[in-house]
Amino acid sequence: MARSSCPICRSSHHRLGGRPALAALAAAPRALARAVARVPGRVLGRRPARREWSVAEVLAHLLDAEVALGFRVRKVAAEPGSALPAWDQEKWTEGLRHRRAVPAPTLAAFAALRAANVALARRLSPAQRRLRGRHPEYGPLRVDQMLEHFAEHDLNHLAQIRTTLQALRAR
Repeated sequence: MARSSCPICRSSHHRLGGRPALAALAAAPRALARAVARVPGRVLGRRPARREWSVAEVLAHLLDAEVALGFRVRKVAAEPGSALPAWDQEKWTEGLRHRRAVPAPTLAAFAALRAANVALARRLSPAQRRLRGRHPEYGPLRVDQMLEHFAEHDLNHLAQIRTTLQALRAR
């Protein structure tokens, strides 16, 4: 895939820096755990600004995204050409009450689901990773494009978490 052609975010995925998507995906749970280690829960639940997510909400969003990724990869690998569901992250954050999410079990669930999804992706053949599904917003998406996008997505949110924690400490 060309580095500048992510059909989801239109980004070059510069944060990956050439790192393989599966390696970045596998490393994300540990990086997230390190970023929030020894930070009190009350801090993780605090929003840095009125319309910005708390760290707890970001972690819950990452779990939601992992559910979506896992479903989409499975759907395309087993049923090439299938329609892929969209999801509204703001509605999920509000409707699933992510402001009340407890970070430790959320992160544990994310790590477990991520491990299963990475194991599945590693089992897929190169041909299966090139299979496509149809997304209502982004059009045709290949499995490898989704994996790369979500690896970049993790790194974007990891940076957001670090920035949020710095801003909260500065108060």
